[in-house]
Amino acid sequence: MLVYTLLPILVFYGLVLQRLTIKKNFYNLQTERYTSQKKNTLMFCFLLLWLLAVFKGLTVGTDASMYYQFFKSENYEIFEPGISFIYNIANKYNNYILFSFIVYLIFLFFISKGIEKNCPNYLISILFFILTYVYLTSFNQVRQLIAVSLIFCFINFLLSKKDRYKFVVIILIALLFHRSAIFLFLLFLVPKSKFNIKYIIPFFILTIILYFISDFKDFVGKFIINFSGFYAEKYEVNTKHFFSVNKEKGIVELMPVIFQMGILVFTHFYLDAKKNLNINYHLFYFSYNIITINLCLYAIAGIEAVDRIQLYLSVFNIYFYSLLFHQLLNDTNKYMVRLVPFLILLFWLVYYFLRILTNNQGIVPYTFLN
Repeated sequence: MLVYTLLPILVFYGLVLQRLTIKKNFYNLQTERYTSQKKNTLMFCFLLLWLLAVFKGLTVGTDASMYYQFFKSENYEIFEPGISFIYNIANKYNNYILFSFIVYLIFLFFISKGIEKNCPNYLISILFFILTYVYLTSFNQVRQLIAVSLIFCFINFLLSKKDRYKFVVIILIALLFHRSAIFLFLLFLVPKSKFNIKYIIPFFILTIILYFISDFKDFVGKFIINFSGFYAEKYEVNTKHFFSVNKEKGIVELMPVIFQMGILVFTHFYLDAKKNLNINYHLFYFSYNIITINLCLYAIAGIEAVDRIQLYLSVFNIYFYSLLFHQLLNDTNKYMVRLVPFLILLFWLVYYFLRILTNNQGIVPYTFLN
């Protein structure tokens, strides 16, 4: 518990010490505040998070011992080629730590590169990387999180008219690590301009209603089986678990979803007053749309296959909140500068610590090499 408590505190303390360095924006001759892109800071955080992931004990995470058992039995051919290749390297030197060393190096490298390319303040981005639980999810679903990090890092290909079909190559590479990446071809259908609020609010209301209807979720699960091809074949021995409702989610689990919906609705109206800042607005609007879709998917929450798809979408919280905070902190309205960021940060802190306290994904307590 102590390690997970110190992580966000350390990053937040770094933000205070850094005093959110003011940087001059020479493009519009105005002062663009709260911009800090120090590579040494990013490297320090990368190394800290990497070491904690590599040297965690085999009891940290519900899947941790499983990965080790596959290494010991040398029975990892069932995995995708990319993961099997890493296993082969570790097996050659008879060192399981080498497996962890490589997989977390890949995952954190591409997350860090995405932050470096697209985020105005590295520490704010890393803070949301931790608070939104993306980092701690990798303590279990490391194979899929490698695929997630690739999509996160190279999403600019999809947003570019010239390079968007290079994104197909990225998806094919992601498939080498987890078959769920097959669903990412659907990202080509996501519009680059923000969704119309006339559709967002009704869809959010419908999501809340369908959230409590298990029969609807099971129907969708059966449809996913027919749609997903070889991804469904992978889980054919356990189809019911992956494509039917297997996790009861009630009003407690729904409350964070509703709060995030409120943030998105607020953001929609706030975006109407567009700020002239030196940030990637195409990525911000796209992330806004992705997070909207992710929240609507809670209408079929409780299906393992859907939860896996949501991992690819929830990582865009890092971009969304990083770019949103930058706009809020550069606003002339004192409530936008102080109150709104505080409330959003408070929500994610509560969300983070509640998941830690409930030992989500079996990561508590943290043990070192045990």
